[in-house]
Amino acid sequence: MLTVPLSRLRAGTKGAAAVALAAGLLLSPALTSSAQAADSAPCTPDPDYRGMFRCPIWGSNVNLRSAPDPQAPVVATSPDGGFLRVQCQVKGGRATYGDYWHTWWVKTPAVGMAPSAYMSEIFLVGGGNDERDSGLPNC
Repeated sequence: MLTVPLSRLRAGTKGAAAVALAAGLLLSPALTSSAQAADSAPCTPDPDYRGMFRCPIWGSNVNLRSAPDPQAPVVATSPDGGFLRVQCQVKGGRATYGDYWHTWWVKTPAVGMAPSAYMSEIFLVGGGNDERDSGLPNC
């Protein structure tokens, strides 16, 4: 590999462009071994409810929908406490929030008269855009 000390590069746009190009090539996902982001906070089995999982979430009052689609009716909002109890994850419609986007959704269990609901995985802690949660089974 050819290395050139930064002091030897010509100043100006050509020198800056060369540095940017070299840095871009070195940091390119195609050339690195860890191209995908690791899930830093996967959902974990819920010790109190067999077959359920606890997923750490960010944000508050996150919409829970009747189907895994951003256009589906809102049926509830996420509880306080920093986590959501879920059963599994499923592919659905593409949800966006700022620079974040996802087609994976978590499914909550039906409780009493309340049916199952879905929340976009945008609001799970850890992971990247459209990266499924490593701790959950598929529905």
